[in-house]
Amino acid sequence: MIRVRRAIPADVPQLPELCNQLGYPSNEEEVRARFGGIDGAPDHGLFVAETPDGRLAGFLHVFVIRTMESDPRAEIGGLVVDAAQRSHGNGTLLMERAETWAREHGCKIVSLRSNVIRERAHAFYERLGFKHVKTQKSFRKLLQD
Repeated sequence: MIRVRRAIPADVPQLPELCNQLGYPSNEEEVRARFGGIDGAPDHGLFVAETPDGRLAGFLHVFVIRTMESDPRAEIGGLVVDAAQRSHGNGTLLMERAETWAREHGCKIVSLRSNVIRERAHAFYERLGFKHVKTQKSFRKLLQD
């Protein structure tokens, strides 16, 4: 039986492979630094789905977004289920935990962003009751030191 729980530092060695499967190449050192910035932050939740043998079947990162133009909402920053563990309900369990966390943090809306090529993920989110509300372009600027 899968157990969803808060991530702990001992999970870090298993997280890079999941980040890689999500399309974000990462090593343990990078993930450990990211984890340090998230763990314990009151407006962030990092949850893992753990198999009975202690392996991670996936993770979900959720955080509160506060803006001047709208009420606080929870944003799913990342959700990944290990390729060998997909279609067994792990993603649903993680998303249910995120919704509970969002309510506990005063949020009435949960939102997420998903790459246009992730059609299987889009169908999953729609099955969970999410609605596609807009299409946008994403911009980034690398800041020089």
